[in-house]
Amino acid sequence: MSGEADERAIVRLPASGHRSYRWRNGLGTAAEIAAEPAEAGNGGDGTATRDGRGDAPTGPGWTLSIATVDADVVFSSFPGVDRQLMALSVGGLGLLIDGEPVELDRWQVAAFDGASAVSSRGVVGPTLDLNLMVSRDRFRGSLEVGVVDGSRLVTTPPGATTFVVFLDGLLSAEGPGLDPGALQRHDTIRLEAGTLSLTGDATIALAQVLPHL
Repeated sequence: MSGEADERAIVRLPASGHRSYRWRNGLGTAAEIAAEPAEAGNGGDGTATRDGRGDAPTGPGWTLSIATVDADVVFSSFPGVDRQLMALSVGGLGLLIDGEPVELDRWQVAAFDGASAVSSRGVVGPTLDLNLMVSRDRFRGSLEVGVVDGSRLVTTPPGATTFVVFLDGLLSAEGPGLDPGALQRHDTIRLEAGTLSLTGDATIALAQVLPHL
């Protein structure tokens, strides 16, 4: 039984399996990597019950997704949600947060209150961003860029869920239950326990969610 538990503790989430949907306002698309509870944003008609641009579902404790911004658009308001956004495209991403301009370089993260007035600015072509959104009353979260220079071990604190999102370069991952082989861009490893071994020369994102005690 312990072996089966170890295998379930580290799971690969291929980018090809990320669930895609249009934003409710029709201004873009997003791909859901994971959410808690799973499928929390899926309505009975098979459409995502999300609002805005790849924003949080209407009820989950947290969600991790990659959104595509094609133009300058207004983000939806989500009181009670803490949001972190990482620019993934080479040109970065411009934002306006409560009237203040913010220019994100590639891999840079902006954190803001879900109730803030936020919009993208200066977008001239499809731009990707990685979003971590957590219910403030139930979870806390973190999102940061990381580097694999030859090899790197990743662990997760007790009770936490850690995600390793492959962003750029060459990367392989080894761990209980993982099939060997190179990762593709935006493939993600979900880590509930144990140790994940990464090898290669790559840029990764490290997202983590932890429930409040």
